[in-house]
Amino acid sequence: MPLRLQSTPRVGGGSAFFVRRSHTMQKLWPFIYGAVAILFVVIGYSSLAPAHTANTNADWIFVSITFVATSLFPVLSLTISRKRGVERFERPSFSRSPSGTLQSIRLYLVSAVGFAIGSALALPSTDQKGVMLFWFHAALAAGLFTGERLAYRIYANRIA
Repeated sequence: MPLRLQSTPRVGGGSAFFVRRSHTMQKLWPFIYGAVAILFVVIGYSSLAPAHTANTNADWIFVSITFVATSLFPVLSLTISRKRGVERFERPSFSRSPSGTLQSIRLYLVSAVGFAIGSALALPSTDQKGVMLFWFHAALAAGLFTGERLAYRIYANRIA
């Protein structure tokens, strides 16, 4: 007798619990994303404290490489997903969990923008190393934004 999960029904396609989306969670997810964004603003602000920047050595080459790499990241993620058999990508939404390639990239983008905003707020009280870290955070956010737009343009016919 072949092994099968006990929760798998013999007939039908699954339980109604997994088919229907919870309206409570759809209303709760925007607050979760907002809390994540606020958390990353606070982390970005605290990351530019001189005590945290003492052992960093960011320069313009590092910032440039970060921008290019994060611009390519969304396109490469969709390409890998496509090669693994994903036919269509679901458009990201703030009313559902971070499952799926585009949804995860959007959450990463929200986190990077929060980091950049937090570090921009800390600029008046930081040193030169902190200023370079701000540019790193800005390059991270701008690269992800650019890469997401590029991925939407390349895979436009595969995004539902």
